[in-house]
Amino acid sequence: MRKRLLPAPARQTFDTEITVTDMSSAPFQLARELDVSLAAPSPESRRSTVVDTVSAGASLNVLVSTTCHLASTARLAMALSQAGATVSIIHPGNHPVSAVHAPVTHFGYSAVQPLASLQTAIERGRAELIIPCDERAVRDLHRLHATTQNRSTRMLIERSIGPDTSFNVATTRHDLLMVARQNGVAVPDSVQIDTVDDLRRLAADHPFPWVVKADGSWAGLGIRIVHSLEEAEAAYQQMDRSVALSLALREALVERDYFWFRPWAARQRPRISVQSFIAGRPANCAVACWRGEVLAGTAVEVVDAESATGPSTVVRVVEGDAMLDAARRVVAALELSGMVGFDFMVESATGRPYMIEMNPRNTPIVHVRLGPGRDLVEALLARAGGRIPRERPPVTDQETIVFFPHTWKHDPNSAHLHTGFHDVPWEEPALVRELVRPEMRERTWVMRTARQLWLSMRRRQRG
Repeated sequence: MRKRLLPAPARQTFDTEITVTDMSSAPFQLARELDVSLAAPSPESRRSTVVDTVSAGASLNVLVSTTCHLASTARLAMALSQAGATVSIIHPGNHPVSAVHAPVTHFGYSAVQPLASLQTAIERGRAELIIPCDERAVRDLHRLHATTQNRSTRMLIERSIGPDTSFNVATTRHDLLMVARQNGVAVPDSVQIDTVDDLRRLAADHPFPWVVKADGSWAGLGIRIVHSLEEAEAAYQQMDRSVALSLALREALVERDYFWFRPWAARQRPRISVQSFIAGRPANCAVACWRGEVLAGTAVEVVDAESATGPSTVVRVVEGDAMLDAARRVVAALELSGMVGFDFMVESATGRPYMIEMNPRNTPIVHVRLGPGRDLVEALLARAGGRIPRERPPVTDQETIVFFPHTWKHDPNSAHLHTGFHDVPWEEPALVRELVRPEMRERTWVMRTARQLWLSMRRRQRG
């Protein structure tokens, strides 16, 4: 265990604290050209953050769990700390959250003994609430609940994410859509696929395009939009297999992600489903909920994304009444607690949002404080801690949110970098510096070489 209790550094602008020569990267060159006031908090907002933390009363012990290296996890830890929680986090090595100077207790997440390390973090962190931040972290909580003899741990997990009767539905895309439909939510047609013959029978009366999805995937991986039976069969055959040793080795060597060895060793094969394609634009909402009740929620439409099925990089905040109503119905049906995200497609012809999946975990918009009814962190901490939620000012009144560092790194010439609210953690310059570093696979010549070898091998395998 490593514990750092350091005061947060005073805010510095890029021009003084972090310069182009520090990183020699395009995003920092762009940062010099941007108006820093778009995202940098004012001294008044920094003072209000301190007041929020001090006036919160008895703090709640929150454990954040993640097996990935997502920037949104570090931002959630910051937001929880600023709202007055006592934060601990269990994560793999080289995580961006290690650069955060907010008071956070760190625990190592073992890829070899994940449940034992999770139980240790729960006990040593004296967790009263757990917020998972990726699908593997969610499944580990489910597994720990099923295997532990510690009744307190089982109760804590159910308190944090919902009853065990919801676990299978929460991690199975087809079952989730069936529950949503039973509760009056608009969803695309969905069919569970067990064999290639199921695809052939489906093609007889379901027109293309389809969306083929593998459970347990995230960030747009494990999703294929197909336009013919031939493409559908190819996608199914690619998904209907256990994790390959080559993939596990590649993730370990290039990304330093050792959690892929577990599904490889277990020869786990994902459940696969097919959804009808909804022609429209992507949207999503995130809610804080408690025992089946939605406490706060933020709805957005996607302005830009990393790919057609990938995570959003720029969003526009909308009222989203229909999306939030759909979320309330599913949350109530499954009696969910914690932070939950829902993905939708807004049909072009009708403007009707169709729920396409649920993420029972933290999502990128959760930490963005947008005023009463949209302050998810405060709402959840208040209800879990048995206190009245405070009304905190929004971090911005702009509709467009540009997530950091996604657009900065993937499209430094994007017009969106000159508009909207830039979700940059200016109060944590070390975290900013960490987040704009090259991807893990590009940091050393060894990693770059390993990645090129893996790509060459994949090309040979595909013929």
